[in-house]
Amino acid sequence: MRNLNKAALFHRFSRHRTFSSAVFTRQSSSSFNIDEVTQNYKQRTEFAAANYRKNGSLFRMVLPPPNVTGKLHLGHALTVAVEDAICRHQRNQGNKAEWIPGFDHAGIATQVVVEKMLAKRGRRRQDMSRKEFLDECHKWSEKCSSEIRHQLTRMGASLDWTQNYYTLDPKFSEAVTKAFCTLEKEGLITRGKRMVHWCPTLSSTLSSQEVDRVDVPTNSYINVPQANGLKRKVKFGQMHLIRYQLVDSSDSEYIEVGTTRPETLFADVAIAVHPEDDRYTKLHGKQVWSPVMPGRKLLVITDSAVSIEKGTGAVKITPWHDPLDYEIWNRWKLQNPSSDIDEFSCIDENGKMVNCTEDFAGLDRFDAREKVIDKLTNSGNHKGLIKHDGAQVNICSRTGDVIEPRLAEQWFLDCKEMFVRSAEQLRTGKIEVFPEYQSHRLIDWFENQEPWCLSRQLWWGHRIPAYHVPGQNNWVVTADEQEARQKLGDQFQQDQDVLDTWFSSSLVPLVKNGWLEGEAVQNPYLNVMETGWDISGFWVARMIALNLKLANGESPFGKVVLHGLVRDNEGRKMSKSLGNVIDPLDVLDGITFEKMVDRVKESALEPAEIESAVKDLTKRFPKGIARCGPDALRFALLKYDILSTDIPLDVSNVALDGLHFCNKLWNLAAYYDQLAEKCEVIKDVDSDRLIDEWIVARLSSTVSTVDDHMKKFSLHLALSTLQKFITADICDVYLESTKKALWSNDIPRIRQARSTLQRVLQPTLVQLNAFMPFVSEHIYERIFSREPGSILFDVVKPSLFIFHRNEELEDAMKLVTAVMAAVRSTRQKLELSPKLIFSGVLEMQPIETTPSEIRRLADDVTQTCGLELQNVCREVDEDIKKNYMATPVPGHDAKLWLRIDSESKKAFIECLKKQLEKTVSRQEQYESKVVSYEAICANPNTKPLNVLKTKKKAENARKVVENAKQEATRIEQLIENQC
Repeated sequence: MRNLNKAALFHRFSRHRTFSSAVFTRQSSSSFNIDEVTQNYKQRTEFAAANYRKNGSLFRMVLPPPNVTGKLHLGHALTVAVEDAICRHQRNQGNKAEWIPGFDHAGIATQVVVEKMLAKRGRRRQDMSRKEFLDECHKWSEKCSSEIRHQLTRMGASLDWTQNYYTLDPKFSEAVTKAFCTLEKEGLITRGKRMVHWCPTLSSTLSSQEVDRVDVPTNSYINVPQANGLKRKVKFGQMHLIRYQLVDSSDSEYIEVGTTRPETLFADVAIAVHPEDDRYTKLHGKQVWSPVMPGRKLLVITDSAVSIEKGTGAVKITPWHDPLDYEIWNRWKLQNPSSDIDEFSCIDENGKMVNCTEDFAGLDRFDAREKVIDKLTNSGNHKGLIKHDGAQVNICSRTGDVIEPRLAEQWFLDCKEMFVRSAEQLRTGKIEVFPEYQSHRLIDWFENQEPWCLSRQLWWGHRIPAYHVPGQNNWVVTADEQEARQKLGDQFQQDQDVLDTWFSSSLVPLVKNGWLEGEAVQNPYLNVMETGWDISGFWVARMIALNLKLANGESPFGKVVLHGLVRDNEGRKMSKSLGNVIDPLDVLDGITFEKMVDRVKESALEPAEIESAVKDLTKRFPKGIARCGPDALRFALLKYDILSTDIPLDVSNVALDGLHFCNKLWNLAAYYDQLAEKCEVIKDVDSDRLIDEWIVARLSSTVSTVDDHMKKFSLHLALSTLQKFITADICDVYLESTKKALWSNDIPRIRQARSTLQRVLQPTLVQLNAFMPFVSEHIYERIFSREPGSILFDVVKPSLFIFHRNEELEDAMKLVTAVMAAVRSTRQKLELSPKLIFSGVLEMQPIETTPSEIRRLADDVTQTCGLELQNVCREVDEDIKKNYMATPVPGHDAKLWLRIDSESKKAFIECLKKQLEKTVSRQEQYESKVVSYEAICANPNTKPLNVLKTKKKAENARKVVENAKQEATRIEQLIENQC
């Protein structure tokens, strides 16, 4: 076994630094003080982000830019905790870590929020100039970004604010224009008509990210917003059976078609059937009358995409209002190029009826639906409802409006070639994904062949750098307005639309990498891209694709880490209407239940949603949320496996667990202060105690294990490793072993303990700083009398502690702690007083550690469980077996023989007798039950089913009796041995 005469070596390799001034000299209270720990939090977080490393590798990450639509929630807090831990750990390793913050202008989301805010003041966007509205948006974004920055700082985010960016600032605008013009020049961006998701409330296209696909049961209702800002209930989940009369035939010949959208009948151009459906073979190529547009004829066409089994097997074709209809109609037009039938819309961009009969013109689409049904019923063409299961409706996630599929002329980006190249980066391992199984999300996205719709009909965002003359379709894409004027004349105008926000946010690595300035692009610019898996396609995939294209094949990052989505403890998605969205500051500062309810009532939720949210708050937070501080919140977030798909977070309970751990650290620091009071300031004191060598060996193993977990982004395992080392090894074992010396004022031993504890606590607090920065930094400065921020200059990595590895000693201590656990288990089982002292002999099979070394270790720690270990041997003699009771040692090929000391023998015997009385009483109780059960079974009036149940009860009772007899015999033998 190696001795612990390595203080100077340890000191040199830990790069220990001494600072001149002591900041915290007073003693702290015995209870964890959040205010004391988090004081000057702003200076602390900013200093942590400072570029103080002059050497070491450069590590770079970017914070996914939060939307400037409101405050951060717990989902954002998870991202912050994860990324801050990763960056701080890199700095602990001696690397230079830059963590770059930013904000996303969030086109649609911000415009919706600002319009709602203006509506409360009685103003409408439509009544304002574009400049006036944009000024309101800028004010709102500045307010939100300021609040978000405050939240980030309060949570301890060590962001480099000197590199802060905003996706709508001039630099980003220039980059967006450059990227758009470059891609258009290469023919990848084109303007054309395609089916898009259209929100009538916004009068804009949407990306799939802003669309929720909702399951709709039969005859259910959805609250749909109206122009006046209120909502109305609209029935969905109905399939209407509509009859189309054949042209030039008797009244008895018709085709019946099922549809969920009767209001779109005005834009029908055909009826489609499957070419192999025998029911309609004779109708191929014939015509039917529109049931709502007098005199309009519709052609019966065939297409294999029509399902024979679904509905009536015939579908109406409305190309402007359904993606599948559009595909079917285009296929038919390719086969019939001479056709002069044109498709058109019957619902405009505001959800109003157009191109219809006069009595429907200008009606809301859902009002028109009811009126169409009445009209069809009166004409005999509405034949009722047919079965309709599995209905789904697309809902705008921003407004709650029902999405209107719409054929619109927009700007589209062809991503096929870029996506193929991007997928290759994943398949060849040039970009790694953690966890690996999540890579399929990116691969699936890269297999998408649909062009990316870039344009949005909004005011807030990057104006598309395209110009034309109103009424003409000749577009000029350019970054130079003068060039557009030269080509188009003085009547030119810039496109009123703005770009999809994801386009600008996808350029973040390029903008920060000097691409705009023409600098050589580094590969990769970011070491790690960390974000939630839900935006892996919309953001991560597009970042990869655009960077590979615009940066000459250079990938933007080498690793992608996709964390899970925070859900409540019932597994539900965070939603304001459910009342389970939590502001991180509510956990930091605490909040009363009444204030939580008031906040919900003041929100823009519907009355029914408010009622539901309040009911949920009453169930989950009846006493509000206790004040826990930032470290406890980070502890709560990082205790879960962040790489799992979902993270069901019971924030209040887990944050309290974190608060308890903070209190444990507080008490640990207070104990160190007691040791320091007993002896003078010392650098290093050599020790020949194995317990001292063991705790340093455990430190070495812990540093290595934590680093291994962090490399795999298993942050929960890294944190739990540190927590276990601090609570189980340092507090429960090592500190307990030193208390006797403290109480007896054994100064030489106190010096050894303080010196050892200082060598252990310093790197432990440095590693803990990645997860719980405030409490670790505060304790580090106080107990070691260091200057503010000094913890950030210490380097803790496995190579510096390898000289202290001692696996044999660690294994030996595992055996000793298992022995202690066996003693405590025996004491609990026999209900013995803690004051009763056992003497014992440890019988163990040969291991690397000698019995004498096991004994030396045990002498330091076993007194804490009331055991005096007399001997450690390979085999005990018969006297031991006769006079001691045997106790197995869990997890080891060993046996502990226990005997109570003479002074405690009388009390021990009394405890055994009480235990014997309880055991005998239990035996007699269940013997009586056996007799009762057997009597029931023997009764001929007992039903057969009851006989079977009672026999099982009798069998179980007999087992209890037998176990009680064995336990009584064992206790009687113990009593006899003590006499």
